[in-house]
Amino acid sequence: MIAASCWTWDIDPIILKIYGPIQLRWYGLCFLGVFLGGWWMLRWQLRRAEALRAHPGAADELAGRFINYGVIGTLAGAWFGHRFFYEPAKILENPMYLIDVSGGLAGLSSHGAAAGLMVAIVLFARKYRIPVGEVFDRFVFAMAPAVSLVRLGNFFNSEVVGRPADVDWAVCLARYDCPPDGVCKATQELVARHPSQLYEALIGVGLLIILVLADRWAGKEKRPRWLMFGVFTIFYAITRFVIEYFKNYQALTSDASALTMGQYLSIPLFLLGCTMTWWAMRQKTAMEWSWHPPAKWLQEGASSGGGKRTKKKKRRR
Repeated sequence: MIAASCWTWDIDPIILKIYGPIQLRWYGLCFLGVFLGGWWMLRWQLRRAEALRAHPGAADELAGRFINYGVIGTLAGAWFGHRFFYEPAKILENPMYLIDVSGGLAGLSSHGAAAGLMVAIVLFARKYRIPVGEVFDRFVFAMAPAVSLVRLGNFFNSEVVGRPADVDWAVCLARYDCPPDGVCKATQELVARHPSQLYEALIGVGLLIILVLADRWAGKEKRPRWLMFGVFTIFYAITRFVIEYFKNYQALTSDASALTMGQYLSIPLFLLGCTMTWWAMRQKTAMEWSWHPPAKWLQEGASSGGGKRTKKKKRRR
């Protein structure tokens, strides 16, 4: 029997079964969009830097190199974060659970992904001798659409579900309430829930709008260093804290705690954002991008078109 007030979501998370365990999934496509979108948004920010305006190819190369760090940091942080934050009991029972990938990439923590990404940014900045704040401020623009894409992936997987709801837009997740194929038995009933995944997807759009407006208000390339990171972290923590009231408890239970694990993790994130925003407004250290691409990158860019322009000039003489 289907709940009276809901629209049913019963989409197979697998798009195509290729061979054996190899599958094309909606969640995988969303994650691919996260990394491609991250590269595109970071490239946009790097091309805007004064020292790189004349060298768009070098900006593209630097953005591409960062994605290598970002992919590893995001996946590792999301993987280990979920297990440490939400499944510590399983680790105590079997420490090998930390590296057990037999179930695929099921169970990824957004707070863990953020932590892993922060580590990746620091390592990348040290590798290329770029001020850490510069990389943080330029990459946060990519994190907003990433929030949307990851939650859309969760929705396709019918996971990280919302709490039961009596609202006109409630959703019934057939593959969550009646696994594995979404076919319910006579004694089972679909539960009308908040589409919390879609709420968070919309939050990602809102975060991007806030960042763009804050960037313009602060003078774009004249903005204080660390300001964009602080603004993003504050608003993400606030919205994530609120959205948790519409999501099922994970790791904790309503009887054991008034807040969810996601809310507890959002509190230090909010404090970090407030601290960095205060620091940025007090120091008022302008972006002043000081990193210049290696001569090899510039020579490679020049070899693609510089020689032809030189020949044309000689013929004019």
